[in-house]
Amino acid sequence: MKYQFDLLPKEYKSLPRDTLGIAMALLTILVTISAIGSMSIKNHSELSAVQAQVDGMDTQVRDMVEKTGALQPPISEINSLKNSITFINENLDTPGTSLVDFLATLEASVPDRVVITDISPKNFTNIKQNFTLSGEASTIFDVLEFANRLEQSGKFTAMLKSTANVTQDEGSVQKFTLDFTYLATKRK
Repeated sequence: MKYQFDLLPKEYKSLPRDTLGIAMALLTILVTISAIGSMSIKNHSELSAVQAQVDGMDTQVRDMVEKTGALQPPISEINSLKNSITFINENLDTPGTSLVDFLATLEASVPDRVVITDISPKNFTNIKQNFTLSGEASTIFDVLEFANRLEQSGKFTAMLKSTANVTQDEGSVQKFTLDFTYLATKRK
């Protein structure tokens, strides 16, 4: 035989079913689940909106980078121009020995009413040699002005070799021959 002793009072032997407590617990669980769900949906929609803005800004930045890249200077062309300028500065702008200086000074010395018809020698590799120039002018004064301008340039010595007054259909022309030498100035 078995003996069983129950020392608990009767009111503690079976717990009453608290339907209100169970309903409150279920309601709390449902509210918590719906709050978490709605916050998750809200966060997802906000994240989507922000991601759309980020994508839009990223597209704008990429467009700006492409446009800026298109505005970059053409480095190869700039370097080519720099090399050309350097070459010109080193080889063609040397004071006193430059063919450019020789021709520019000669051209600047010619008066308006003087026409150069021939120059010899025609080889300009040695511009320090003596040159003979033939031409025509309106008057003897124009020829003398030309020789004077060559002398005043400081880069030529000029000597009038011959002049002749030639009559043409429309009047007379002064033909002349002039010898000149280019004076090479020393570099500073």
